[in-house]
Amino acid sequence: MSSLRTTLARRHAARVQRRQELALARAFAAAPTVESAHEIAVLSTRR
Repeated sequence: MSSLRTTLARRHAARVQRRQELALARAFAAAPTVESAHEIAVLSTRR
């Protein structure tokens, strides 16, 4: 049972990370200027 929980937790963490990466990619794509994209990148590294 422990290995099942571990596997589920890993999959959940991977999904969360992928969701965050996709949100960041959407933010980059929607950035109106290069400066805005740079600010988004800086803020994302501070998380």
